[in-house]
Parts: sequence; structure tokens; C-alpha cells
Amino acid sequence: MSTQKEQKYINLEVLKEISEGNNDLMRDLIGLFSKQVPVFIEQMETYLSNNEFELLGKLAHKIKNSVAMMGIEVLVSDMKKLEQLTQSNDNADKIKNKVAKFKQISSEALAELKEIDL
Repeated sequence: MSTQKEQKYINLEVLKEISEGNNDLMRDLIGLFSKQVPVFIEQMETYLSNNEFELLGKLAHKIKNSVAMMGIEVLVSDMKKLEQLTQSNDNADKIKNKVAKFKQISSEALAELKEIDL
């Protein structure tokens, strides 16, 4: 049994529950998430720079499910908030802050995932 560093953002218990303890499925989900995050970031930045808030809101909804699978609670609530913020065009600064926070936390979460030994 390997010892693992304490995870700051990733909650492995959530992932174990979703995968019913199947390590292969857990690896697949982690791999999928690891591939999705850079794409999510690129899409977020594009929508943000083009002021396409409606599309950004839809993306936040999609991201919410992915971060929930990894047990990243702070990003689940942030994506819910981002979804709400994109309903109005006068929240640009708050929206930018949520996108920046997603980029920072998801990058740290990806680093945590690389440390996990399944």
C-alpha cells in the first residue's frame, strides 16, 4: 500500500464511490479529466475574450459535472456561481475572477492527480 500526500483539492473518496472502487475506471476518469481541463481552460478564455457569456455559462455547467467527479468541491460551487454570473452582462469582473480561479485550482488539482498511485 502506497502512502499518498494529503490532497488539497481532489477528494478520492468521491472518485472511489463513483467508480465503485474499480481502479481501472478511476484511472480512466482521471485521464479523461486531465485531458479535459486544458480544453476547458482554452474554451473559457475564448468565450471570455469574446464576451460570449451565454456560452461560458453552458461550459461552466458542463465543467461542474467533471469537477464534481473529482470531488473538487470549491470548483463545483464556483462553476455554479459562474453559471449564475453569466446570466447578466454586468458581471464581467466577477466572471474573469472565477475563470482565473478555475485555471489556478484546476492546474493544482491536475498536479495532485499526477501524484496519485492507483
